[in-house]
Amino acid sequence: MNALSQVRLEAGRFLEVGAHILDTDTLRLVTSPEVKLPPKAVAVLVRLAYAGGRTLGRDELLDDVWRGTCPTPDVLTQAIKDLRRALGDDPQAPQYIETVPRLGYRLVAAARFLDAWPLPSAPAAAVAPPPADPAARTRFDATAMLLCTVALVLAVAALVRTFVPPPPPKVLRWQVDEQRSLTSEPGPESFPRISPDGSRIAYSIGDPATHSTRIVQKALDASGAVRLSASEDGNEYYPVWSPDGRAVAFMRFSGEHCRLVVVPPLGGSERVVDDECYAGLVNPFAWTPDGKGLVSTAPSQDGVDDMSIVSWPIDGGHGQRLEYSHALNDTDLDARYSPDGRWIAFRRGANPNSDLFLVSAAGGEVRQLTRLATRIRGYDWVRDGSALVFSSGQGGQQALYVVDIADGRIDALGVQPAEFPSAARATDTVVYEIPRVRQQLSRIDVDAPASAVDLVPSTGSDGAPAASPVNDDVVFVSDRSGSQELWILPRGAREAHALTALPEPTLLHPTWRADGTRVLVTARGPFGGRLIEVEVASRIVHALTDVADEDVRSGTYGRGEGTFVAVVNARERRSELIEFDSVGGREANRRVLAQDVGRADFDPDSGVIHFTRITAPGLFRLDPASGEETEVTRELSPSHLDGWRVHGGELYYFALEAAGPSELMARPLAGGEPRTVLSLPTQIADLAFSVGHDGRSIYVARVVSEDTDVGAVRLRRDAID
Repeated sequence: MNALSQVRLEAGRFLEVGAHILDTDTLRLVTSPEVKLPPKAVAVLVRLAYAGGRTLGRDELLDDVWRGTCPTPDVLTQAIKDLRRALGDDPQAPQYIETVPRLGYRLVAAARFLDAWPLPSAPAAAVAPPPADPAARTRFDATAMLLCTVALVLAVAALVRTFVPPPPPKVLRWQVDEQRSLTSEPGPESFPRISPDGSRIAYSIGDPATHSTRIVQKALDASGAVRLSASEDGNEYYPVWSPDGRAVAFMRFSGEHCRLVVVPPLGGSERVVDDECYAGLVNPFAWTPDGKGLVSTAPSQDGVDDMSIVSWPIDGGHGQRLEYSHALNDTDLDARYSPDGRWIAFRRGANPNSDLFLVSAAGGEVRQLTRLATRIRGYDWVRDGSALVFSSGQGGQQALYVVDIADGRIDALGVQPAEFPSAARATDTVVYEIPRVRQQLSRIDVDAPASAVDLVPSTGSDGAPAASPVNDDVVFVSDRSGSQELWILPRGAREAHALTALPEPTLLHPTWRADGTRVLVTARGPFGGRLIEVEVASRIVHALTDVADEDVRSGTYGRGEGTFVAVVNARERRSELIEFDSVGGREANRRVLAQDVGRADFDPDSGVIHFTRITAPGLFRLDPASGEETEVTRELSPSHLDGWRVHGGELYYFALEAAGPSELMARPLAGGEPRTVLSLPTQIADLAFSVGHDGRSIYVARVVSEDTDVGAVRLRRDAID
């Protein structure tokens, strides 16, 4: 049902709000001056009026007004702007709609619904009517009394309708119960996949004897696990059960070589299906519905850095590429068939700017299911094929959600932290990975890379280090105090202290000002992200943007005092690079510099912006004054995320490998061959690092423990008022 139909069913025709009257039939404010409003804006106003002054959350409004779609938060922001413009309301001193920070909106003006236009009282008659016949008067009085009675009944009914709104319709929402852990052994148990009958799980474990990763499987409620393969070669990841449960396929990496291997679930002789699978990263794959082939994604042609859907038979033969709507800059990953084989779902865009899409198994046009532009770590079809269960970081921590393929509605399951969900076909059980990773702030000297120094150890987890450009004071994000905050470790100090106490659950991308006195940080919560600035000496926090106006992904300092550059979630595109001034915690003089941007870094020495794209490989240079854009190098990919920095005229970046040491490279921005700065035999969280002000030290968040477990829940769908 569209917004206009909703309004007509649930409200009287006229809504009196403050000094205005809205005709919900024509969508016009009929008081002077007359203004026509969009249907969604009218529906938002009606919802706020029904609330009777109660604050309505952004998610609640999005769910009610945009039911049947999968909206982004900015559609609600635009609707509020349309209403305020039409009502002549000032958001700084609201007389109609008030923004309740980090909660939602409420209507502060008096409001009531009317079934008829409120006409003014008629003036008294100047001349008395002539006398009437007594019999006619009697008949008239009886008729008038009957009409008055009917009018009174209608008036009472209208009054009840005005003050007692109809109950909202019941909706079906996805929920979970029977939540439990299936594994608890020391070390990581990763990429769990449940068998089609829901009785067994296969997953990766670390082998401490060989320092490699192996595939095992076990019964859902049993304690012992059995290895699938006897091979001691390489590292094994991502097991996937065949549709009949009689085989398991997985990926084996040996150096830079990748193989797809199929083996019986109780062990036995293995068969190599593909000896040249894509070795850049772990690229998930799935079986075809008939169990005779596998489907995944790969570059569409030599020399092209896209990823598109391809399938190939397991008994040998050439792969077959799906003919569907796909551009040469699209990165499509993690393709998998629906249970009935009619559809293929896939993830488009490299993390952390991914969304879920759908295409017919025969190819053709694609349909976007989500508009989150977020980090999606695994998904699967639910048992009946009506929805996808997926792991998303849109609210901060990775958590489980369900999106219906019919209407795009998203339900949060309240399961977190949770990654890589896998759903059974014969039961409603979903298994998932429970990440229990601890990261430690560390310094590595370029001249002695083997002697990494752990800085201010704690039982918490650290991340996102950033060294000051003047003295190597280091700010970093940590949950060592119980909640995630921004911390600082002065150069040479033995203790760190917190700089913030913010309500948002997730802090990202701390960036120093060139003089080392202030730090920018992106604070993300359930309703989106905002950019804040922290004065290091005083710990005073300044809001630079309002989450209700712009969903900020990351930010950096720009040209001149009070000018900033940010990557924001855009309505039609996945992200935009904008430049703006901050005035009273809100954007001013906003200007779009580029589109489809992954991460950006401003170089105060040259006055240019370097950035990556989420749709194409490469590092790009942008002159914000002229708007001129040039390509610097194609050695970066959208998967680099935070794994690059510009420092001292050089591009520093991590070489992307599925396994093995982490190689930190450096390449002159003016051109030339890359060099290896250092080789780290340790895992770096999110590839995030920072270069010391003199280039002699590298700061990282080193993974010191990874005790990942496997959890399980039962998925259900209930009717909720």
